[in-house]
Amino acid sequence: MTRPWYRWTAMGRRWGASLKARIALACVLIIAASVFTAAWLALAKARAQTAQILRESEAANAQRLAAILGQRVLRLQAALHSAAKVVPVGRFDDTAALAAYMDQRQVTATLFATLTLVDRRGEVLVARDESGVRHPRINLADRPSVRAALDRGVSTVSDPVIARVAAEPMLFFAVPIRADDRQVVGALNGGLRLSSRDLLIDLVTGGGGAGGGDGGRGPTRPAGPSVDAGSFVDTVVVDRFGTVLAHPDARMVMRSVRDDARLARAWRATALVPAVSASTGAGQAAAGEGLARPEPEDVIVASASVPELQWQVLRVAPTQQMLAGFDAARTEVAAIALGVAVLAGGLILLWTGWLMRPLEQLERRARALVPGGPAPGEGWPSAGGEIGALVHALREAVQQRSQAEADTASLLGKMQSMLHTAPIGIAFTRSRNFELVSDEFCALLGYGPGELVGEPASLIYASRDDYVALGGRVADAFAQQFEFVTDCEFVRRDGSHFVGELRGRPVKHQDPTAGTIWLLRDVTAERAEHRELAWSASHDALTGLANRRHFEVELQRLLPQVRPDAPAAALFIDLDHFKAINDTAGHAAGDRVLREVATALVGSVRRDELVARLGGDEFVIVLLHCDLAAAARVAEKVRAAVHSIGFVHDGQLLAVGASLGVVPIPPGTATVANVLQMADLACYAAKSEGRNCVHVQAAEQVAVQALPASPTPGDA
Repeated sequence: MTRPWYRWTAMGRRWGASLKARIALACVLIIAASVFTAAWLALAKARAQTAQILRESEAANAQRLAAILGQRVLRLQAALHSAAKVVPVGRFDDTAALAAYMDQRQVTATLFATLTLVDRRGEVLVARDESGVRHPRINLADRPSVRAALDRGVSTVSDPVIARVAAEPMLFFAVPIRADDRQVVGALNGGLRLSSRDLLIDLVTGGGGAGGGDGGRGPTRPAGPSVDAGSFVDTVVVDRFGTVLAHPDARMVMRSVRDDARLARAWRATALVPAVSASTGAGQAAAGEGLARPEPEDVIVASASVPELQWQVLRVAPTQQMLAGFDAARTEVAAIALGVAVLAGGLILLWTGWLMRPLEQLERRARALVPGGPAPGEGWPSAGGEIGALVHALREAVQQRSQAEADTASLLGKMQSMLHTAPIGIAFTRSRNFELVSDEFCALLGYGPGELVGEPASLIYASRDDYVALGGRVADAFAQQFEFVTDCEFVRRDGSHFVGELRGRPVKHQDPTAGTIWLLRDVTAERAEHRELAWSASHDALTGLANRRHFEVELQRLLPQVRPDAPAAALFIDLDHFKAINDTAGHAAGDRVLREVATALVGSVRRDELVARLGGDEFVIVLLHCDLAAAARVAEKVRAAVHSIGFVHDGQLLAVGASLGVVPIPPGTATVANVLQMADLACYAAKSEGRNCVHVQAAEQVAVQALPASPTPGDA
């Protein structure tokens, strides 16, 4: 017996799927939308006015905070200028005088976490921090703020950096120190910890001068007397690059505003208004005008610039908490609108149910549209009006579909006939399975006609990984409406492999489910011939080593990898007494010697080193990640290997020696021509020293500019 609750559930599903229920639901939604929209518009206008008041208030708070921040910067710079005027300029080499000077800077030391005095070269002469006066051996010339004070004589404030000693975020103020002749002789630097000094920290915690101890969050209050706006508004200070200098959460200091989703949206909103740009020198104290920026819907953003530093003070408040009263009113309006609409919808449902009874017969006929059912033109109800028009349209659609299916079957038969006679492998896949496969496609893979139909496409690939990687490349090509072409390794039914050229194009670019047409041909012999030609173009036919052209191309590619921490060297080898072998024993013997030398060179270095024959009896080796001392050891090993070569020809022992020049490759400045010329010169020096030896050119003797033309080493 069917349970009552199940009957009610089934009835509810039928009503929910019926057109009558949908019409009633549409009426409910229209009525609810009408009631809700009227009330919502009124609330939205009031909410917008309140939000504008909040924006203006936050803009004023941001402007006030920016002004305070600008004044503090000027006071700190003024304090440093005063301290710089009494620096004992003429006693920079007097350690005791410098220490006494720092001991007397009690007031300045209370303003800055660190005080540092540097000379014209940026060397630290004396420093003071909470641990006392020290004389560290540090050079600060790499700091842009110190460099500006020393080179241009201007007062600067650095970008936020992680201090070398304290390992925490800091700002550094730098002012120039001038001698009596107004020449800059040094700089005085003051450092502020972003996490503990008064320049920024009290702007976002503890009041910051922005409204009497409201945590830097301002006096703004949201709509509704029971919500405290100060608990929602965040004050954040960022520099021109978006780096956080001050934040209620100390962990955000020195991080990018993009690391906080809400701050990132606020920062993008402030970027819509160009930031005020000004010098960071002393004498400009006015903060930028406070601006209520265009902001995302969920936040209220106000900002003001600090022209002295090109910083921004951001005031960010969540709209939802600030205007919670209006949002609650919207919920009440929605509930009232829904109640009115449900009542009206019930009445409409009863009325439409009575009007739409003739549709039930049409539904029964539509359910009979299955294989084996009535003929396309039989069993349709007779009706007038809109239902009659619907019956007529459905009957015509069914008849047209039947005709289209017949036409499709005929076209499919013609396509299969074409596939069977095509001289190239053709296949059609859908959902990664073969649906149509030509006889030639099956023959290429060792299958009989039609045996691949229904099989997964991955069956014919030699590597499962290749097949998986191919999917992404095919998708990218089809997304750009390109034909996909690639070479891939395929496996025949008997397990043998071949290289095939695969071409693919979707049936419809806009519909990936429509399938893909593939063309396949065997290019194994063609690709092998191409590889052989490519090898011959880049290698020496006699020795199998890289030829000069290939060597220059490879060296040009390797030069950018040479760095001070990854040195490299070049070895230039010129055979001794080789010309005599050619003259006395003939070129066949000379060719044998060259092959023996090539084998000796390759066997003396690592497998991945670049070894080339430049021509005649000249060879070159490039050693990567190898300093000059190691290169000299390798060169000696090469020399010994060449010297050990010897064989008897016509009763005469044939042997050669090798003169080697070793040079370091200068990082960042060398060219292919420079390297060859320097190595050639070193080899010439080895020849001059008596042959069969190694000459190492020291790094300080190597220059890559204006090298003289290298002399020809000659041969004997």
